[in-house]
Amino acid sequence: MPLYQIAHETIYRYRQPVAVSHHLAHLLPRPSRRQHWFNHRLDITPEPTANQERLDLFGNRALAFDLEDEHEEFRVLATGTVDVSADTVPDHSPAWEEVADRTFRPRDEADWEASACAYPSPLVYGGPAIRQYAAASFRPGRPLLTATVELIDRIAADFTYVRPAVIGRSRPMPSEILRLRRGDAVDLAHFAAACFRSHRLACRYLSGYLHNPATEHAPTLHGGDAPHAWIAVYLPDHGWVEFDPANRQPVDDRYIILAWGRDFGDVSPLKGVCSGGGDYEVSVNVTVSEMT
Repeated sequence: MPLYQIAHETIYRYRQPVAVSHHLAHLLPRPSRRQHWFNHRLDITPEPTANQERLDLFGNRALAFDLEDEHEEFRVLATGTVDVSADTVPDHSPAWEEVADRTFRPRDEADWEASACAYPSPLVYGGPAIRQYAAASFRPGRPLLTATVELIDRIAADFTYVRPAVIGRSRPMPSEILRLRRGDAVDLAHFAAACFRSHRLACRYLSGYLHNPATEHAPTLHGGDAPHAWIAVYLPDHGWVEFDPANRQPVDDRYIILAWGRDFGDVSPLKGVCSGGGDYEVSVNVTVSEMT
């Protein structure tokens, strides 16, 4: 079980002074069965005049805070230590149609919870072209996990990964991602989620970090120096099985969860509104170091 040290810094620099701003951060890690956090802290400069932690609709820890002192720079540094394990991917799964039926006719509390991620959301909306693309993997009677692995492979082969763009840009919808055949980790996770939901299958969006050592003994992965994104597919009577469309693989003990929801909008690491400021520059740096 590897142990990681995390440092995630975000800095906003404004051309003009900001009089007041209001923010929401999903930077406080949530509990998960495959990871345990130690000594996590969030340092905000300037110091907030008010803040309140709460649980959101999906059980994530969210921090709302206000900055009421005039400032031209705003900095958030999240640090912590976490140990991580990998979930076991089952060898067998029911046909995807059986899983879809279970999601839309829930039998237990887990099914009900999963169904929230089986419908379109503001940034994950399918349509005929998305359904047609996914249908090549979701052939009649095919086991869900077999179809999932093939779909993830196809996305990695058909789409070009691009580095994350500037924070604050508008997110393309899955139909635009399909047209361009390119995207960053968030875009590819959104597209994959749209494929599953187009076939009535529950699919979560996950936000977090990826340890990417990039040594001669470990192949270089996409991501690692910025917040990462991936998906989880719901398998009744088992739970959620995580996959990374950007890296063509099931999730293992290199992936660290911050939050999950329907799409990026639910769990954006940091967002807000401000009075003043004008144009601004944003820098984001993530470091994930394995501790020995």
